[in-house]
Amino acid sequence: MDIPDYIRSRAEKIEQALYRDIPSEPKAVYGMLGDFIARGGKRIRPVLTLACASACGGREEDALPYAVAVELFHNFTLIHDDLEDRSPMRRGRPTVHEEFGDAIAINSGDALYTVVWASLLSKEIPPEKLAQAERLMVSAFSRVVEGQGIELNWYREDRFDVSEGDYFRMAGGKTAALIGAACELGAFSAGAGDDGRAAMREFGEAIGLAFQIKDDVLNLTADPSKYRKKIGEDIMEGKRSLITIHLLANAPAEMKRRAVEIFAKEKKTEAEVREIISMAKEAGSVDYASRAAEEYVGNSKAALSRIKDGGGRELLSGLADYIVSREK
Repeated sequence: MDIPDYIRSRAEKIEQALYRDIPSEPKAVYGMLGDFIARGGKRIRPVLTLACASACGGREEDALPYAVAVELFHNFTLIHDDLEDRSPMRRGRPTVHEEFGDAIAINSGDALYTVVWASLLSKEIPPEKLAQAERLMVSAFSRVVEGQGIELNWYREDRFDVSEGDYFRMAGGKTAALIGAACELGAFSAGAGDDGRAAMREFGEAIGLAFQIKDDVLNLTADPSKYRKKIGEDIMEGKRSLITIHLLANAPAEMKRRAVEIFAKEKKTEAEVREIISMAKEAGSVDYASRAAEEYVGNSKAALSRIKDGGGRELLSGLADYIVSREK
């Protein structure tokens, strides 16, 4: 199966549904949301919802409301995360807070969060099934917020003693929880039992960790002509990625001292960013993170043995491989 073609075709279906659920008025509140979502994105989370539904014997049409809700929530978090991280660019354009100011970015994110629930409530989902889905989503959404909060607190306390265990607890919430929920919601829409839902959640959470680590690698190594964010932006922000953690734990003393000195600066020069990237490559930290991403993809595939194989395993395995082979 051609995985990029599969993603494109399902993303088009999701795209159409996303805009239908965003109110047109008042424009001062909702006007920028359609434009923000139209900037694109990988749409990996909602595509996985549809793919997991199919793999569990369900229909994509039944999974679509959950896929849309997951993607709307993801975009809400991007607006607020960009503000919290003071990121200047998102998908090749100024972030919402850069373009409209902090206050409007906060309110726009809040507005999009309300659209998540309004979108679900507008669909013809039986009340009992809707309540189950909402409980699943609230649990995942809480973990996303908690993961983000843990990371923000590292910055507030200016901590550089973050361990790999700390990192995986943070990323397990901030990134993996929503991807796990996206996959479980697909299984849920197909009427899968507890074991099938758990298998899809485990598949998704492992993919989520691989996805986050791959993002960290791409931020330092991607081809600038293909990557739609600034190379080294994570270093500019002082992000405690798996690469950073490995570098600080394994670099020679003088290299570590210099790395901490650069990371501690509120504003870093382009030359300092390049210096950190060079250190991360020299210390083997980039390769270490790349291997970790591949290991989590292997873990995700192991979970697929618990679902019936009607072609679904091949599709999901292909999507997992795509996570670590992508270039942007």
